[in-house]
This record gives sequence, C-alpha cells and structure tokens, in this order.
Amino acid sequence: MTVLPEPPFVLVADSDPLYLPRLRGALRLAGAQVAACRTVKVALEALRFHLPNIVVVAPEMDGGTGWDVVYAARAQAQLPTVALDRGRDGTLRRTALTAGVDEVIMLPCDDTELALRVVALAGRSRRTDAATPVHRHRGLIMDVAAHTIRANGKQIPLTAQQFAILRALLEANGATLSRERLLALIESLDDEPPSDRAIDLHVTRLRRRLGDDAREPRWIESVYGVGYRLAMNDDKTTEFNAEAERVLASLPDPLLVIDADRRVRFVNDAAARFLALPQAEIVGRRCGEILQCRDCDGADLEGARCFARAVANSGSALRDVPAIIAVGEDRVPVRFTYARVHTDGLMTVEIRPRTEPTTAG
Repeated sequence: MTVLPEPPFVLVADSDPLYLPRLRGALRLAGAQVAACRTVKVALEALRFHLPNIVVVAPEMDGGTGWDVVYAARAQAQLPTVALDRGRDGTLRRTALTAGVDEVIMLPCDDTELALRVVALAGRSRRTDAATPVHRHRGLIMDVAAHTIRANGKQIPLTAQQFAILRALLEANGATLSRERLLALIESLDDEPPSDRAIDLHVTRLRRRLGDDAREPRWIESVYGVGYRLAMNDDKTTEFNAEAERVLASLPDPLLVIDADRRVRFVNDAAARFLALPQAEIVGRRCGEILQCRDCDGADLEGARCFARAVANSGSALRDVPAIIAVGEDRVPVRFTYARVHTDGLMTVEIRPRTEPTTAG
C-alpha cells in the first residue's frame, strides 16, 4: 500500500484583503493546508503555534513590519520562505534575498502557478525536526510535525481548525482554555473571523471525529461559561503507554483492553474487523454491551457470572474460556483469555474463534 505524504502546511501573511483569499484558495486547490494571516501579530502567533512547512509573506504589510515574519521564519528551524513583491524597482527583491528568503515572486502572478511553486518548495524542504513534540493523553497520540492524530491506534483525519484546538488542549495539560484563547489560535485558519459559536461547532465536530461523548467525555470536557479542557477526571493509573499500545495493536488475534468498569479503553484492528464495528463505536462502551456474552448453554454471562468481573475480583487470569458472543446479527462461538495489565485497573481480553460444538455435553 502506498502511504501518501501529509499535505504541506503553508502560512501566508498578507494584509491585502482581496489578494489573501485568492492565494489561500489557490493553495488549497494545490493540496496544501493554509493559515492565512491579515496582520503581523496574528502571523507571528500562528508561526509559533502551527509550525508550518513554509511561509509566504508580503514583507511590506503593516507598514513594513512584515519583515518580522520573514526573520522569525528563518529563525524557526530555517523555515523556507517566499516573499511577495508588488514593487517594480527591485529594492524589495534584493533586500529579501539578502535576508535569506528562498524565493521572491513578483506580483501580479498567476495564482495557480504561484501555489504550485510554493507547494513544490515545501516538498523539497519538509521539516524533519526530531525535537518537535509528540503529545499523549490516554489513547490520543498527536505528532505535531507530521500533523497526525491517532485515537486508540486509529489515525483520525482532522481539519486544521480541529487539529489546532486539540493541540492547544493537549499542551494545556488539563488547564481550562477560554473560547477567546482558542479563537486567537484558529483566527488564521478560518475564512472569516471566528466567533464563540464557531469554536463550539469546531469542538462538536472534533468530538464526533474522535468518538467522544460530551455527556461522559473521555478526552474533551466543557467548562460552563468559560471554554474547554482535557477530561482529566479518570484515574491516570488506568492508562497505558504508547509502546504497549503499539505492541497490542500489532497482535494478529482480536484483543480489547478494558478498565475496572469494564469499559473498552483500546481495541486493535483485528478485534474491530472480527466484531464488524468501527473502533470509534467500540471504545468507551462496556464490553458486555458489545459482546453480549453467553455461556455454551445460552445463558447470559452477566453480573456475578461475568468472567471479567471474576478476574478483576480475584486478581488472577483465565485462559481459553468458552463462550458465545454477538457479531452483528449472528452468535459466534469463541474462547476468551483474560489477563491483568501491570497498569492498575486494566485488563486484556483476547478473543479467539472456536469450531467445537457450542452446547454442553
């Protein structure tokens, strides 16, 4: 399978209210993600926060202080920069090249050609900064440089606005972020200046992408009248690290990780395929609700008869226990193996199909 590279993230700084939307649209059509900044102040904030792959700037914006964006881009890991020159005397071009700008493009210029040149330059100069942070929270893993997010081992596609909001919440590490702060971080990403209503809409869609429930949030929690924060109410001892997650995700047999309340915290790809359910519809639900376990005589395995409850109470393990579970409209005979994880409160549930008769002899 061919893995497509992440689209380049382009920061554009230009105070021209007519040209900025045109260039942003052309860059998006060329396959780039774009932060469009109308002021130097917003551009400098976006440069620090969004970590773009390339910067396009009109140095004469805001009375010539656009040069601050050029210098900041060069100082930040030598980001490639493109200067837009609307002059005719060559002064800006010479100054830009002296400042270390990679390319100067004279305007007017065909929008599509300019966008393709910017994307090509970004592709030749992709960041490979190993020091760029990777944020983790429960089953969420965000790689800022790669601009990717995984939830319980599954890659989740996010818009630039959703990515920025989630990154801000992860970096806040449980502190509440006001809507005003989140507005400032995504101002450069919206076609029109965003509002409180826009933030709420972005968060609602972000939760939907992650499979999070606003009523019982696992990842994003609302703070009434203020804004949002990471949901931190669960005991952190019920988390497992990314290395363990990678190992479990690679196992060929279907496997769930459940917590002390028997809610699914992790599901590998094999289990999602076997149960014929998307991972997002499994994580966060009680395992009994999904599996609907029965013994070989057809009696429900719930309450005191639940295998997971018995393992949790005894602290031991159970291996190759026969049962029948629900898969879609069918009932499938399986064998369960339950084991405690070193992290307190977590348990693995391995599911193996079986072919022997399902009724007791």
